[in-house]
Amino acid sequence: MVAVVRRRGISPVVATVVLTGILLTTVAVAVFYSTSLIDMNRQMMEYEYAKEQLTYAATALEQVAFGESGARYVRFSLTSTGLNFQYRPDTLMVSIYGGGTQPTKLVLKPARVVVCGGSLVTTVPRLLYPEGGSLGELDRLVVGAGEPLALVYENFTGRACAFLEMYRVRAFYSGVTYVYTGSGGKVPYNFYVIHLINATFGRLGGSGTIPLVFRNVNVTVYEYKFDGPSVTVYASMGGRVSSLTLTGLSSAQGSIVVVKVSQVEVGTG
Repeated sequence: MVAVVRRRGISPVVATVVLTGILLTTVAVAVFYSTSLIDMNRQMMEYEYAKEQLTYAATALEQVAFGESGARYVRFSLTSTGLNFQYRPDTLMVSIYGGGTQPTKLVLKPARVVVCGGSLVTTVPRLLYPEGGSLGELDRLVVGAGEPLALVYENFTGRACAFLEMYRVRAFYSGVTYVYTGSGGKVPYNFYVIHLINATFGRLGGSGTIPLVFRNVNVTVYEYKFDGPSVTVYASMGGRVSSLTLTGLSSAQGSIVVVKVSQVEVGTG
């Protein structure tokens, strides 16, 4: 006789438990990844919106600094993004040379506004404002007429962050003025203008949707006279050095340089 061996099948109860466990694990993994994806998309959208607002804030800053508006504000949503205010660790030094006259020097402590995205946001280094430029703009401390004083760029430094910088110097030729001599006559002098922004921080803090406010507190004006018809503006900050030579009427007897330092208060209310 041949012995018949009977094998027991898997119990329906055990099979149900195993299948239920697999199903629950699959659902849990799907929920986890879908939630993470939704959260990442939300953080990315908020960061992109914050970058756009920071770029708009750069234009608002210049309008306040040297325009007709006494104050401007831009609203930020701080659900997952963060808004920070910092003084740069390095000092901006500006020197003006003209002919044989002793150089004039100005020293400022530049400030900046930083917007950082949530923990799931990433980015790459690039310039956001002015549009179409490269990161080489960050090294141009002295710029000419019509070029923006404010810069906005982004970088990944542990988090994706966008920076509004206010350290640039704008210098340009503004025409010819006449200076009276001791004999009662008058001689032509080239007239140059230099713009700087000196930002300080006012009331800070808040959560949710808050305004970033720029207020024009004052404009300090300095006037300097130089012997030569042209002047050179030098600026240095940290390891960066930049210069720009301004020329006007070659037959001018000298130069008048007016430096306008706009005192702007930055705050959240």
